[in-house]
Parts: sequence; structure tokens; C-alpha cells
Amino acid sequence: MRATKDTMRSFMMAVMAVVLGLSLAGCSGCQQPSVVDAPASALDVKISVLDIAEVPSDGKVIVVMQFFQGSSTVEMASNITLRCNGVVLPWNGLMFGHAERIPIQPVGGTYACTFTRGGVTTTANVVVPPRPVFLAPTIAGAFLPRSNNFTIHYVAGIGTSVRGGANDATNAANNSQPDDGTHDGLDVSGFVPGPGTLSITRTLEGALTGTGFGTARTKYDTNTTIAITWL
Repeated sequence: MRATKDTMRSFMMAVMAVVLGLSLAGCSGCQQPSVVDAPASALDVKISVLDIAEVPSDGKVIVVMQFFQGSSTVEMASNITLRCNGVVLPWNGLMFGHAERIPIQPVGGTYACTFTRGGVTTTANVVVPPRPVFLAPTIAGAFLPRSNNFTIHYVAGIGTSVRGGANDATNAANNSQPDDGTHDGLDVSGFVPGPGTLSITRTLEGALTGTGFGTARTKYDTNTTIAITWL
């Protein structure tokens, strides 16, 4: 029962994050998307991976394939089969895309997303990027002073943005900033001394070439969370 509750909690948190990041962008007047039967070459695709836990309770991450014609989000017809690493991606109206939880892949691994129509399969591969790495003094096990201008230190990357977060038992502070190695200005002055966590979620966005789709792009969210102690 505990595992089931953890899985559902993880799924719902992920759904909320995806809805904010995906459905708003793909919601054309929030109307039901048109169902389209078209070859991959006539479609634009966005593949999003929400990799927000290093060890998810069910061992899976959410992968979403969103399809577009012009500026409109569209749903694929039933004769088109969508898969990621062999797992079928059904239509999910909440996400305005075809989505499912997929077994997590290690850094350097691949999420192979396929589009099969009339016996022809088109594939777009998304490679798993390295997770964020914390730097001293904000490292796992550290004892850290509370302040109204707290800074998380980490190895800078090539992300579109980084969401830094700090928590104690009941409070949270987070926001998005450039991926420059320091996440500044978090107000943790009201936190309670004792156990807490720090997190970094890096968002990487880019284009995929040579896929056979009209255009293909990716959005990958990867997270590292560490345990610390607030002083």
C-alpha cells in the first residue's frame, strides 16, 4: 500500500508540473485538439521528459510526445502507434499530448520515441543528460545557516534554466534562474532548524535533426535532491 501511495503521489506531482509546462503551451483556446492522420514529415513534434526523481518509487519517468500542425496541437489518429522504448503512449487530454510513464534510463541512455503509420516507423532519440551536481558549501550532509539571501552552489551547465529549491519539514522556497552555477536570493530565514533538503532541476531544450518529422524538439527536466541540516 505504501508503494502504491508513493507512486500515485509521484505521478500526481509530475502531472501538475507537466500540465503547467506543457498543456498551457499546447492549449489552443483550450479546445479539444483535432484528430489527425498524417505522415511524420507533415507534423512537428515536441518530446518532453520529466525526470524529477533519481530513484522514482515505480522506477519510471513521464515521457510526452506533443504533435503540432502550424500552431495547433493535434491528436494522432488511432491507426498511428506511438511508443517510447517499446511502451505505447496513449492520448492524455490533461497533457495535450501522448504520454506514459517509461522505465527510467541511466545518464547517457536513450528514450527512443517512435511513430508508426502504414508500416513506416519514424524515430526520435532523446539522450539522458547528466544530473545537476552540487558544490560546497551546499553539498549533501552539510550544516547550513538560514538566511533571507541563501545561495545554492552547483556546477554550471547548458540548461535553458535551473529551478533551485530549499525545504524544511513544512516550508519551501524555489524559483527559476539562469544556469550559471549559483542560485541566489532564496529566503530560508523562516525555516525551522533541523533536517531539510536542497534541489536543483535543470531544464534543457533543443532541436533534434534528421528524425523524419517536420521539426523535432526536446524539453528535458532533470533533478538532483540532497539532504542537509539547517542551523
